[in-house]
Order: sequence, then C-alpha cells, then structure tokens
Amino acid sequence: MTNALTREECLERAKMHEQLAATTADASARMMHHAMAAEFRRRAEAVVDDGIRQAVNRPIMELISKVA
Repeated sequence: MTNALTREECLERAKMHEQLAATTADASARMMHHAMAAEFRRRAEAVVDDGIRQAVNRPIMELISKVA
C-alpha cells in the first residue's frame, strides 16, 4: 500500500476490498479484505482536508526505521 493516496482514493480502495470480501468464499481471504478495507478507511480519516496527512499513532521504532 502506498502512503501517497488521496482521501477519495483510500475510500475507493476500501469499497473495493469490501466488495471482494463479500464475494469470496475463502474465510481467510475475506478476513484479509475486511482488514484492508478498515486500513484504507483509517487512512482516509487521517487525511486532512488540504491533503496533508495527520500523524498516526505508530510505535516510535517504526517511525524511526521509516525515516532512516
């Protein structure tokens, strides 16, 4: 997943994963699609109106490793 998505793109991807979850018979795939939809909805909420991302609550080590 990319971090450079707009709010609308995140919502589109969330909807796509919800549709995929609804149409698959595979329980593990369905669970993964629900998780992906939830993540994209979370990302959509994290995008401020002017397109700037709000800081998300991540463990500090994860934030440091992405900067380095």
